[in-house]
Amino acid sequence: MSAPTLAEQADVLPTTAGVYLFKDRDGEVLYVGKAANLRARVRQYLAGHDERFMVRFLVAAAERVEVVPTGGEKEALLLENSLIKQHQPRYNSRLRDDKHFLRIRLDSRQRWPRLTTSRRSRADGAKYFGPYPSATSARRTLAFVQRHFALRTCSDTVLNSRKRPCLLHQMGRCVAPCVGLVSPAAYAEIVDDAALALAGRDKELLPRLQARMLERAEAEDYEGAARLRDVVQALGSATERQTVADLGTNTCDTWALYREADRGVVVCLPARGGQVLEPLGFPFEGEIGDDGELLSAFLNRFYDGDSPIPGELLLPCVLADRVALTEVLKERRGGRVRLTEPQRGERSRLLELAAGAAQARFMNQNSENERVARALHGLADLAGLQGPPWRIECFDNSNLVGQEPVASQVVFIDGRPAKKEYRKYHVKTVVGGDDYATMREVIGRRMRRAAEEGEFPDLLVVDGGRGQLSAALDVLREMGFDEQPVIGVSKPRTERARGERDASDKIVIPGRAEPIRLRADDPTLRLLQHIRDEAHRTAIGFHRATRSKVRLHSRLDEVPGLGKARRVALLRHFGSLSAVTKATVAEIAALPGFGPVLAGRIREALGAESG
Repeated sequence: MSAPTLAEQADVLPTTAGVYLFKDRDGEVLYVGKAANLRARVRQYLAGHDERFMVRFLVAAAERVEVVPTGGEKEALLLENSLIKQHQPRYNSRLRDDKHFLRIRLDSRQRWPRLTTSRRSRADGAKYFGPYPSATSARRTLAFVQRHFALRTCSDTVLNSRKRPCLLHQMGRCVAPCVGLVSPAAYAEIVDDAALALAGRDKELLPRLQARMLERAEAEDYEGAARLRDVVQALGSATERQTVADLGTNTCDTWALYREADRGVVVCLPARGGQVLEPLGFPFEGEIGDDGELLSAFLNRFYDGDSPIPGELLLPCVLADRVALTEVLKERRGGRVRLTEPQRGERSRLLELAAGAAQARFMNQNSENERVARALHGLADLAGLQGPPWRIECFDNSNLVGQEPVASQVVFIDGRPAKKEYRKYHVKTVVGGDDYATMREVIGRRMRRAAEEGEFPDLLVVDGGRGQLSAALDVLREMGFDEQPVIGVSKPRTERARGERDASDKIVIPGRAEPIRLRADDPTLRLLQHIRDEAHRTAIGFHRATRSKVRLHSRLDEVPGLGKARRVALLRHFGSLSAVTKATVAEIAALPGFGPVLAGRIREALGAESG
């Protein structure tokens, strides 16, 4: 007896609220959705007149549909979010960018709090500000606050070990709590000011600063009054450059969506204390659902984690599950949440700003995607591949006069860096600075791992000319991987030595006598240069770190009376080699089994390193 069709399965579904899951023949979940009426909702997908682009592919791939009835739309909304997180279905929206946004962290429970950056906000009692749309934006904000609110920037270890003020104090950028030049009460006041500035509460902060400025002036502390005057002016200038919305002191997030066919961008435009901040963008591709469904899914995911929920969300369209979503967000926030669709006034203007930001983000993103696609197609033509390479790996070596040779492997997937896939190698079999032998060892190790794991690169790139490429080809032939595509990228040192200042990098292809030269602005050359430079940067950084550790270890090895057990205890106590170099004689001597004599020897041996 044949299995029932999707239409036959839909006919016997319940008419209650719940969650439905489309699955393929192997049981993989393709799509998770929620509905007030499960039978009617699934039938809509199968009726054949749904114009949404990806629906036809979903229905063609699905073999069965399963449902989980719930007690209402609210429960369905929560369950849908949980199942999407669990299964990561191919056709559901994914909040791809959220984990990359930086936040600024301030832990006021510390004796001397400082500002740091974090990728995640945690329930650890600290305050988190953001998220910021880019690392540059977050660090620019952090630099502004640190410049005008002189909180300490040093680590706890440095703070506790300092005996005199640092250079930042001399520049007026730190009040030097490390040596007692500020009272806890005065420092706490600065912390409160910095928190207000980060929260965008300038209407509350500026009067405080102005009142304090007048007090200092009346007390004839003209230097302190001038510093506060500069902070007030800087905050005023920063506020003038921001878009201001007439929302009083309310906070809100404005959402907009722009899409073309199956691709688009969702944008969140935060407003805090009447100031409109930079938009956060979330690109998507191949998503199921109309604008309301897609936006509801994004809101449910975005506000189920680190992102604070404001009291009001401005939306471009009415959501079918608005009541249920409002209840869910209200519970998560622990307070009232309004979902509105403004038609006029200041809130309507915010919707227009968000819509413009979404369209601009989409155009920029797809312009970049087109450049990457052209570069990959050009690379396929150069290397003789059947299609654009999806996984590209590049190798580079680094050593200093043959000492501590290392190598790096960077990975680009679909034309973009995949940093979690990067690898670093300590060279084991090569003595001295033999680049060719190093290349043979590292590529051999990589290909052995590829054979074990079954994942080979579509294209190997080596940083170097004919010699490095020949070394790579030799080891590939020896291992039986003759079909592995590989090319080299070489800088035009000879040509520039001859005076050819505009000479571009050379692309070396196996079996071709002359290297290929592309225009300096060719997207394929730009991509190869990006890959090569990333491999070089990674190799250089790894070599510096390795050299520093070896130097420090060798210094510790030379200390009389410091055996292996004590070296381990030393590193375990201070946590890192860098922290050991900053430790004082008293701190080292306090460790069990060390004492002042041995601590003095260690401090003396590390003196040059710490200086």
